[in-house]
Amino acid sequence: MQSQYAIAIIGGGATGICLANKIVEELPVGRSTAAVSLVLFDAPGGGGGAYTPDVATNLMNTTSGAVHRSFGGDFGILDWARDHPEKWQAWASGPELDPNAYLPRSVVGLYLKDLAEHTRSRAAKRGMRFDVIVDEVVDISPPNPAECEYVVHTQSGATYRVRYVYLALGHLPRAKTEAYQFHDRYYHNPYPIARLAEEIPKASTVGVIGTRLSAIDVVLGLVAGGHQGKIHCISRGGRLPAVRGEPGRYEFMHIEREELIRQLVRTKAEIRLTDVAKMLATEIEHAQGHSVGLSDVKGDGLSPEAYYEREIALATDKPRPWQTVLYATNRNIDLLWHHLEEDDKRILMSQWLNDWLTYRASIPRENAERMLALMKSGQLTVKGGVASFGFDAGTDRFRANFSDESSLEFEYLVAATGSASRIEDADSRLLGNLLKSGMVRPHRYGGVDCVFETGQVTPRPGVVAGEPRMFALGPLTSGVYFFTTALEIVERQAASRTEDLALLLGIEWLELPETDAWVDAQQGERRDANTTPAPRREGPDLLERAVLDNQAQLIDFEQLRLLNDQIDRDALRASKPPG
Repeated sequence: MQSQYAIAIIGGGATGICLANKIVEELPVGRSTAAVSLVLFDAPGGGGGAYTPDVATNLMNTTSGAVHRSFGGDFGILDWARDHPEKWQAWASGPELDPNAYLPRSVVGLYLKDLAEHTRSRAAKRGMRFDVIVDEVVDISPPNPAECEYVVHTQSGATYRVRYVYLALGHLPRAKTEAYQFHDRYYHNPYPIARLAEEIPKASTVGVIGTRLSAIDVVLGLVAGGHQGKIHCISRGGRLPAVRGEPGRYEFMHIEREELIRQLVRTKAEIRLTDVAKMLATEIEHAQGHSVGLSDVKGDGLSPEAYYEREIALATDKPRPWQTVLYATNRNIDLLWHHLEEDDKRILMSQWLNDWLTYRASIPRENAERMLALMKSGQLTVKGGVASFGFDAGTDRFRANFSDESSLEFEYLVAATGSASRIEDADSRLLGNLLKSGMVRPHRYGGVDCVFETGQVTPRPGVVAGEPRMFALGPLTSGVYFFTTALEIVERQAASRTEDLALLLGIEWLELPETDAWVDAQQGERRDANTTPAPRREGPDLLERAVLDNQAQLIDFEQLRLLNDQIDRDALRASKPPG
């Protein structure tokens, strides 16, 4: 027997929990949403790989105050910490959570677990059904044309019929493609770092592929676990991430989101990469008080040790305005990317992406100080110019070969290069099956192809009859939205998907046979009374409002974007029902 739900969210990490919470928190109460049922699928051992229990050195690169302001709705992390000090005080000192502190990611994982429980409790109070099923989704069948329902298949053999599917898979592991990656002393996924610290002998020589955030997690986690052998961090560029200054917030002069919507969305304008560079340079000069060149940020010519000495000095007890400007792009980077000319998108992805990721995703000063101490002691080296990796059976060692014809050997090798951006490269049974069936198709710049305005997944032509009701959000949409990892961006996507869902549920309601009589009766009563009905106390139902305003003709799936532009979203949010 198949279970049936209105909405299925695939993925139990930060992205999936955020969407579930947003739906329960903000979906309007009304006739079109009266029978909402929601299920979240979380693979065994899942719950969000970035935030699972691990070593304390795995720090967020965003302060707890910033997480509180931008994620979780009315169940923010600072409120949670105040009410549940026993859950986090083993990880951070003080009677209260410092808004300026960089928390261990495991603390955020504990918060996410309680956010999911909070969502379940709130759903029950609102009359919604919300279930969490711990089972891996391995395939999704296209909807039956007669019933318009997808069939979700899980690892255990269970099946579920659903009307709407939301892919919230988070970061996807890369599939192994090289022979050395199948050796038992090679770690393809560095997390949890605690496993590395337990399994890798303390005196062994370790190679770490990568020099950005994950690589720093590996180095500091191994050393905190007592590792005494040499560690080599290796990448093509050999660049370490920048160091965060004191937290701050920047309001753009000219490119705040609403201004960009006016300039780009409504005029359908395209911009060049040079235009974006000039915009950011102007904002950085305003924030900094003087112009800042890329060479000033990169520290070209400095050794890794000298670079971090300079970075730490620049970040100690003072803000770094150019960083606040880059972090502020969370609010509008999707618009800038979407309206960038295609040739410039290719240039950005091929020539500038690594620089963006290196300097946009900076690390807390305390972790930079630990890295610097390890470099000065000689235990850690950071080297660029790697050309290839392999395993030498004669020496029983992994080997890194460099463009200068030098090489390094290691007893253990750990990949810390981040997740797969191309879904064709991901180690995911679900995505492999969806690609094979044509239910999803890859975007040319990574992730799944989807509609920019709604996140509606674009299948191969002819696979889905009618309008697809599968959507995506979070890291899986990186090709369409460019930068999708920040919790603030995930929250904005979840809010947008929820607003669209309210309309889609209403469209279904309008198509029911019994709805015609209700529409006629309501509009007839309004014509007779010639008055505007009072707002519904329990929150607005968009479709009822449209019907009562004689605007039902506007409600059409193909006109979803048009109708969204006509909704006063601030008024909608202000009239949310109580929890």
